[in-house]
Amino acid sequence: MLLRPAFPLYLFFVYALLKTTAFADDFSSFSVFSSAPSTKQEITNILNSKQNPFLARSNFENRADDVDALYKSNDYEPLWLANAQSEKNVSDVLTLLSNAAAQGLNANDYSVSALQQKLPFVQLLKPEAATDLALFDTALTISLTRFLHDLHYGRVNPQSLNFHLKLRTKKTLDLPQLIKAAISEGNVSQLVAKVEPTLPQYQQLRSALATYREPVVTPSISDEKPHKKSKPKKTVNYSERIIKIELAMERLRWLPEMNATQSIIVNIPAFQLWGMGANGEELNLNVVVGKSEKTPTPIIMADMKFVEFMPYWNVPPSILKKEILPKLAHNPSYLSGQNMEVVSLKGGGMRVRQRPGGKNALGRLKFIFPNKEGVYLHDTPSKSLFGRTRRDFSHGCVRVQNPNALANFVLKNQDGWTNEKITDSLSSDKHHQISLSSTIPVLFFYSTAFYEENNKLVFYNDIYGHDAALLAALTKIDDVPDSAFISREPETIPTPSLPTEESPLFSEPSPE
Repeated sequence: MLLRPAFPLYLFFVYALLKTTAFADDFSSFSVFSSAPSTKQEITNILNSKQNPFLARSNFENRADDVDALYKSNDYEPLWLANAQSEKNVSDVLTLLSNAAAQGLNANDYSVSALQQKLPFVQLLKPEAATDLALFDTALTISLTRFLHDLHYGRVNPQSLNFHLKLRTKKTLDLPQLIKAAISEGNVSQLVAKVEPTLPQYQQLRSALATYREPVVTPSISDEKPHKKSKPKKTVNYSERIIKIELAMERLRWLPEMNATQSIIVNIPAFQLWGMGANGEELNLNVVVGKSEKTPTPIIMADMKFVEFMPYWNVPPSILKKEILPKLAHNPSYLSGQNMEVVSLKGGGMRVRQRPGGKNALGRLKFIFPNKEGVYLHDTPSKSLFGRTRRDFSHGCVRVQNPNALANFVLKNQDGWTNEKITDSLSSDKHHQISLSSTIPVLFFYSTAFYEENNKLVFYNDIYGHDAALLAALTKIDDVPDSAFISREPETIPTPSLPTEESPLFSEPSPE
């Protein structure tokens, strides 16, 4: 027995050792698998942390509500890595993000390159790799949600750039519902059409952006020398025009939907007013806007409620201090010469105002849309300024070249107000105010690329520097909270009082 060959016994020990090791490995694998968190748990952890390291902008706190609602509707299971349809859906998302430039957006804001690079490795992962699967799935969701939110609402808080626009009173997009339906129906590629602004201006600018990016529009270099008498052609800076179009599209995203039958838009750098009616009629008038350096016209939205014939002009304190008082010091008869008077306020204090008449700074018409900036549209006795190409000369309000035409546009739906009655009222020296039966939205806007009449795209100079400010803001891109675009409490602006016999003002003789 002692001399029995040891080799078979050795094999037995080797076999036993291998089996033990294999069993230990199997047990170890089973133990790790059973204790490792599931993809569902990892998704929940990511949503709770509001951080995703797969993205350049890892913090998604301001998009967390929409992302969480989307996963909640799917019981926090993966949205993009779940079934046979997943490959197409993922491809469609990456294609949308890659084509962000077509909408004037930047694909780099959505980490599309990083996601494209990770995709082949993610596709090889086994279900046990829950962390990486959850990170990729949520990263794709966050980037898509960001892209669609930016496309619909914008990337910058307009208030931070002094664009005092009305806020929406509710969300105009249910992103979780839209994305979930698109995944289920396999039409993720159609999401852009469902969320992009429907304004005709936006649609036209998007088409123009594609045209300006085509190589065919690049100016060709010719060896032909110009004729001595011919004027040199102005070189078109296509890069600059592309930027203007992109900035115009961004500002249009900020606008809430306007469903009124009439609306009025003043595009400040164009020095133009446009009135749009329910039946497609348009009104186009030249305007004078605020001085670029001292008193720029503010960007606002408000509802026109009144039209004043033969208005008083209440002199603003700043104009009184800087312009009128110095003149009055040199000429004690200045006020009476300008048909001005000093009035005492019922609660104390005094005000200088100009009586209605030919010298009145507001002319014969004033269009009132109460707003915090205290600006309005009005007539002017200074007609010569409308002949200039650049027309930024006012103290902030907007002067209209043909206020009679604007009055006809505003009052055409007002009972009893025919063209003849408007003409008669303008011939009278009596001051009176008309309350509009239907308010008209008024927008003082700023866009250096704008489609004018006959679908003509025109570019303007950045007279107030707003383009430069927006470009700077876009370099610091971050998720903008919904509160920048949506408020459930409508803004209330006090209605200005009318200076008549019932007004708390009473006249005092002007100093002679």
